[in-house]
Amino acid sequence: MMRRLVNLVTQLSAACDSAVTVRRLADVACRALVDTFPGSLAVVFEREPNLDTLRAVAGANMPEAWQMRAVHLHEVPIIGEALREPARVVQSAAKRRASATPATPGAMQAFCGAVPDPVAPVYVLLFLAPPVAQEEELRQVAVETTRRMLGVSAALTAGDAERSRTLSAIYHAKIEWERTADALPEVVGLLDRRRRIVRVNRSLERWMLGTVQDSLGHDLHAVLHPSCADESCAFRLQIDRAIDGLDEQDETKFELSDPMLGLDLGFEFRVASDPSGAPSRPWQRVAFVVSNVTSLRHVERNLKNLNQTLENRVGERTAELTATNRALRDEVARRRDAEESLRTSQRELEGLSERLMTAQEEERKRIAQDLHDSVGQSLSAIKYSLERAQVLARRQDTKGAADVVESAVERVQRVMEEVRGISMNLRPAILDDLGAASAVRSLCRDWHEVYGEIAIDAMIDVEDGDIPPMLGTNVYRAVQESLNNVARHAGAHRVQVAMRLEDGTLLVTVQDDGTGFAINGDVRRLIERPELRGLRGLRERTERSGGRCMVSSAPGRGTLVRLEWPVVTGTAARQANASLN
Repeated sequence: MMRRLVNLVTQLSAACDSAVTVRRLADVACRALVDTFPGSLAVVFEREPNLDTLRAVAGANMPEAWQMRAVHLHEVPIIGEALREPARVVQSAAKRRASATPATPGAMQAFCGAVPDPVAPVYVLLFLAPPVAQEEELRQVAVETTRRMLGVSAALTAGDAERSRTLSAIYHAKIEWERTADALPEVVGLLDRRRRIVRVNRSLERWMLGTVQDSLGHDLHAVLHPSCADESCAFRLQIDRAIDGLDEQDETKFELSDPMLGLDLGFEFRVASDPSGAPSRPWQRVAFVVSNVTSLRHVERNLKNLNQTLENRVGERTAELTATNRALRDEVARRRDAEESLRTSQRELEGLSERLMTAQEEERKRIAQDLHDSVGQSLSAIKYSLERAQVLARRQDTKGAADVVESAVERVQRVMEEVRGISMNLRPAILDDLGAASAVRSLCRDWHEVYGEIAIDAMIDVEDGDIPPMLGTNVYRAVQESLNNVARHAGAHRVQVAMRLEDGTLLVTVQDDGTGFAINGDVRRLIERPELRGLRGLRERTERSGGRCMVSSAPGRGTLVRLEWPVVTGTAARQANASLN
C-alpha cells in the first residue's frame, strides 16, 4: 500500500521538474493515479472564466465523450462542492454511466478536489475508483497530494510575482508529505545507485534502529543489522539478490524471519520512475518499503494450526459419525430382523392357537364320540339290564334276575376297560408311574400292535431317572407325533426309535425308510406345506420345552427327525426327580 503511494509521489516529483504547463503535469498526474489504483479513472477539469461550465483538459481512462466536453456545475454536484470548499477533498459515492469505460464497475467511489490557487480555483481533479474499504484513506491522501502538486505547478507558471508564495507552497507540501511518510508504520525510503540510503522516514527510529540522520549514506543491511559483520549473512544476501533483480524487472519483494531482530519482515523494492512515468534504465533510485509482518504471520500460523486442529477434529467427528451411522444401520437391520422374526412368531402363534383350539375341539369331539358310542351305549344297556333284573326280582324269578345281573357285571367290566383305554390315550399312566423311557417303550409296543405291517426297532438307551419329569410329557408326545406321521404319510416298512444321552443332551431320533420329501429350506419354511403340518406342532412343542427339532429327508430315502433337549444327568437328575415326587 505504501509502496504505491511512494511511487505516485516519485512520478509527480519527476513530472514537476520537467513539465512546462499545468495540462502536461495533469496528464502525468492522472496516469500516475490510474497506475496506482487499477480500474480507476482520473480527469482534470478547467473552469471557464466567469462561467459555471468546465472542460476536461487532461485525464486517464477518460471516456472519449468527456474530452473537451463542456460540463455544467449542476451536472456534477461534487465538482461544485469541491469549488465551494477548496481547502479539502470531497468524497462521495457515484454510479457508472453508459458512457463510462467498460473496465470500470457500476458502483464507484468519487474523490474531487480543487487545485489550490492564490486567487480562485481554476482546475479541479476528479478521481473515480471501485470502492475498496481498506484503501479509502490511501486514496484520500493520494488525491490530496496530487492536487497540491498540481497547485505548485500552477503557481510556478503564474510568474515571478508569485515566486515567494510558490516556494512557500512547495515547502509546506514537502513538510506535509514528510509528515505523512513519517506517520506510516513501515520503514519507507530511497536508495541511490550505490545502494545507500538517501531518504528514510522516522519509522526507523520507532523501530529502535537509530536516527534518520545517522542512517543516511549507509546500506540497508547495516541499518537493520547494525552489529552484523557476517559477509555471508542471509539477510544481506537476500537484500542484494532483490536489488540485483531490479536490472531486469521493475519491482522485487520477499519476506524473511530475522532472528536478530526477532521479527518477520516484508521487503518491497521498486525502481523510481522518470518524469514520463516509466521506470528508468539504468535505474538511479530505488524506493523500498520494509513492513513488520510479525503479527500477520503469527496470526497466519495460528490460523494454520487452528485449521489443522479443526481438520483433525472434523476427521475424528467424521469417523465417530461414520461408526455411529454404521452402528445405527446395524441396529436398524437387527431391529428389522427382530420385527420380522416377531411377526413370523406372531403368525406362528396365531396358527398355533388356531390349531390348538382345533385340536382341543377335535379331541373333545373324539372323547365325546367315544363316550357316546361305547361308554354311553354300554351304560344304557347296563341300566336296561338292571331294570330288567328288578322286574324279575319282583316276580320272584330269582334265576332270571341273577342271569341279568351277571350280564350287567360283564358289561360294567367292558366299560371300565374302555374308560381305561380312553384315559391312556389322554395321558398314559405309565408316564407318571415309571417315567418317559418306559412310556416310550410301551408306546412302541402298542403302536406296533396297531400297525403290525411296519416293523419298529426301539433303541432306548436311557433310564427313566435320566429324563427330568418336566420333559417327560414332551418327549413322549414328540415320539408319539413322529410315529403317527410315519403311519399316516411315510409309506414306510421299517421305523427306528432311538433315545440316548450325549454330553448332557438328550437325543431322540425317529427314522423311517419311507417315501421322504424334498427339503428346500429350514424346518420353519418346509412345515408350512399342508402335508407337513404335523411337523409344525412337533417343532413348536420341542422349542417350547427348550429343545431343538431338525428334519432331514429326500425323495425315496426316508425321513430322519432329530430332537435334542439339554438335561441334567446322573445323580443330580435322580435327586431332582425325587424332590418332585
